[in-house]
Amino acid sequence: MPKRRRKQVVVNTAPKLPYPKVRVEWIDILSDSGWATDKEFDKMKLSYPVNEGWLYSKDKKSVKLFASYDKDDDGITFGDRTMIPRHWVKKIQKL
Repeated sequence: MPKRRRKQVVVNTAPKLPYPKVRVEWIDILSDSGWATDKEFDKMKLSYPVNEGWLYSKDKKSVKLFASYDKDDDGITFGDRTMIPRHWVKKIQKL
């Protein structure tokens, strides 16, 4: 009985994108609509979020990222989009 050949599985089928993958560290506001004492208010700190995704664009005013996409014959559709004011960005690192 002849041996059966297994089909080769392609692991990385992700299409190439013309956008670099990046990690963006930035500062964000923190707000609270509840009541607080002066001690609780003094403990309030800014938020330091991190976003990872593809860098769509950056200019003097903003950085635009997307974290998901759909690519077909008609082009690319972007999802999980984030626009960050440029002055709030602390670091952009290519992945």
